[in-house]
Amino acid sequence: MTVLLAMTDRLNKVLLYILAGLLALVSVAVMAQVTVRFVLTTVGINISAPWTEELARYALIWMVFLGAGYGMRHTRLISMEFGIQSLPRRFGVPLRYAVLLLIIAFSALLLKAGLDFVALGRSETSPVLGITKDWVYWAMPVGAALLILNTFAHIADTVIAKRDIRLGADHSPQD
Repeated sequence: MTVLLAMTDRLNKVLLYILAGLLALVSVAVMAQVTVRFVLTTVGINISAPWTEELARYALIWMVFLGAGYGMRHTRLISMEFGIQSLPRRFGVPLRYAVLLLIIAFSALLLKAGLDFVALGRSETSPVLGITKDWVYWAMPVGAALLILNTFAHIADTVIAKRDIRLGADHSPQD
């Protein structure tokens, strides 16, 4: 089990670099769009760069889905922590496991729906970049699979370390 956790953590380290790259790509694309749309037009240069908006949108979609999967491993997703942590252990622990199982179930539905979207996207092409939309739609099943993997890894890591699962992950990328 610890080998699988180590492999998951290595995958997440790679994922962190991908997320950083996507964030940089979104930032550059949005800055290019602002520069072209507002800065250059004020000096009389009227050019269009519609690809920047589409590129930023698609990179942001990937960043959201991959980031959700990554955030689950380190319990960095938005949640109502104070409610579960304030409950007595005998109520809080089963509630946390129930929530994690609901996350896995929802992610499985998201995975299935994402694969259906991928199939639909093969026949669609993005208007500006000219890529098939299945490349964009793959973000949903990939992110859902990462959510499932990292939820199981979080549960396993907590059980192996004998930590109170109500308190979330004991380790994080900053440690």
